Amino acid sequence: MTRINSLNNLVYSTKIHGSVNLRSEVEFPKDKIINAQILEKNEKGEAKLKIGKYTVNAKIPPDVYLRPGDSFKLQVLGKEKDVWNFKFISINRSSIFYKISPEEINSHLIRHKLPVDDNSSEIIKALFKYGLELSVENYSALLPYSTSGSKLYLEAAAFLKSINIPVNPQNVKIFYEFLSNNLFLANILLTINQNLSSNPSINPIIQGIIQTFVANILKNNDKNAPERIRNINDINSKKINKIINFLDKEIPNLPDSNLKKNLEKLLDIMKAIKIINESLQEERTYFNVVPAIINGYPTTVEIKIFYYVDKETKKVEKDRFGFEITVNAPRIGPVTISASVVQNNVSTHIKKSTLPEEIFMENKQILENLLKEKGYKLGNMIVKYVSEINLEEGVNVIA
Repeated sequence: MTRINSLNNLVYSTKIHGSVNLRSEVEFPKDKIINAQILEKNEKGEAKLKIGKYTVNAKIPPDVYLRPGDSFKLQVLGKEKDVWNFKFISINRSSIFYKISPEEINSHLIRHKLPVDDNSSEIIKALFKYGLELSVENYSALLPYSTSGSKLYLEAAAFLKSINIPVNPQNVKIFYEFLSNNLFLANILLTINQNLSSNPSINPIIQGIIQTFVANILKNNDKNAPERIRNINDINSKKINKIINFLDKEIPNLPDSNLKKNLEKLLDIMKAIKIINESLQEERTYFNVVPAIINGYPTTVEIKIFYYVDKETKKVEKDRFGFEITVNAPRIGPVTISASVVQNNVSTHIKKSTLPEEIFMENKQILENLLKEKGYKLGNMIVKYVSEINLEEGVNVIA
């Protein structure tokens, strides 16, 4: 699970020891992922957590920076005597580590006998943001990219480290471009397509590649959306090596121009998708980005598909899988929707949006009708941005 968790920017694993309030006789199910919120915390790391409807007294390790009000996920490891052990899995807040005080950062650096300077501070922020443990090894891996002039190079290195991909100049450059341009994939494709129309001498294979991508850009109320997504998935799962090799060979021969620059951006995005999926093969997980135009705004839809494997036959179950979709668009904001599909039943959890939760519930019937048209039924629909799901509703880790 390490690589899947890292892909979602989860915080590094450690133990939080917590003892359940004696007035509650709850038994936490082993290996379950449960949601918690920190209510109080003192300087010694002693804290009160809210887990479901229960209050837990916990000891927070010094290298786990949590503040009252933070919500996060824990995995139940088991009970030793009267103390429950949890593994810290993830935190539900965005870019919060950029708000760590200088004193807090300096204390981490001094504890690990690392230089106390601006470069080191930025390395600390990148490590925490991408869920990496502050260690000399991780610090050293990111150090060469802390003076590049762009913090995004440092973030690219941290992202690579978080999904166990070699941190080297070539990979960092690819993921720098990926993190810089991923959200603008539709813009890049439309710009390339426009430039190609005024360059008839360009290799027709390049024209065919771009026209195929452009033809499969998702749009509002697109009835052919499932087919377009399948087409993009097919390109990036079966044909990506051929396309990368071809573009790698042809792009250097083009004269310097906006066309060449945008083709290079597209190439790096495709290389990043390939690297991510190669790193996730053993996890039965597939990652892809799909160009889209939503509310008239070119953007990108990120898709992660989680496949289940039959324990006896070791084969992927065709009628059981999960997926997560993330998109950012005007008037909607960043939206993340996860879902599980079992046979023809679809259960959804809307995790993040700037829209009020009520809007999604008011449009539940529309979702039910859309699924019905495709032969599916809507099961549970949860709209919860700060997750406080009951203990019994925790989900199993995907194996």
